[in-house]
Amino acid sequence: MTRARDLVLSAGLSLPALALTACVGTTGGDLVTFNAAAAGPADATAGQPYRLPAPTDLGYEVTLTQATLHIGALYLNSTVPTSGAQDTDCILPGVYVAQVTGGLDLDVLSPDPQPFPVQGQGTETPATTGEVWMMHGDVNDTGDTLPILQLAGTAVGPAGTFPFAASLTIGANRLTPVTNPATPSEHPICKQHIVSPILLQTDTTRDITPRNGGSLLLRVDPGGWLTNVDFSRLAETSTSPPLYTFADALLVDQPSTNLYANLHASRTAGVYDFFWIDSPNP
Repeated sequence: MTRARDLVLSAGLSLPALALTACVGTTGGDLVTFNAAAAGPADATAGQPYRLPAPTDLGYEVTLTQATLHIGALYLNSTVPTSGAQDTDCILPGVYVAQVTGGLDLDVLSPDPQPFPVQGQGTETPATTGEVWMMHGDVNDTGDTLPILQLAGTAVGPAGTFPFAASLTIGANRLTPVTNPATPSEHPICKQHIVSPILLQTDTTRDITPRNGGSLLLRVDPGGWLTNVDFSRLAETSTSPPLYTFADALLVDQPSTNLYANLHASRTAGVYDFFWIDSPNP
């Protein structure tokens, strides 16, 4: 039995429900450590507002002046789960091959890699899916009141100009009401904290296999968060100066509902994208 078979991937973030053993197959290697970082889109300029390179699908020209995402952890998995295979489980079936468990407040308006405070751990096994965990402590905590996403900017479209702001949390405000008393845990809060599964590019130029001395880079494109967001339907919370605010609750209005849903975009390419770099500097 290799050392990799005894690897326990626990987030170390008060996650009593998470204790995963990476059981590698015949192609697996020993344990590896690597650097990890996250960054915004490559065409952004650090310290400057970011104008989306194209109008949104609803025709809004958007310039962002703030976009901060709190990432609690990253995970890589060697398998692609079958759609519908797990209705309630927050842990993907298959083999977890890498983890990065230190929290990071990512400035999504900067293209520069921003390092996680800890090294990643894993096994030398190719990954096919990834996960972004968005929490400040326990993934099962309903009492997290700290912002996960802070967003501000201006949207200009046929209906007018809309200066906007958002501060989204994931806690009790994201719990889905229980509709069947027989299944009280049908919608666990951990599902709201995890973006999963993110399908990885697996061609020969984008092999994502953790290796000693390499780096894992996550790029986040904020444009995907604004898909099907109609800024004209936001609540105007100030008139002097004008400000339209996204609601931090479930099913309040169309733009707030869609922004939160897009925050969890997983199978849709272009929002969260993983890269492996064979260098300690991502």
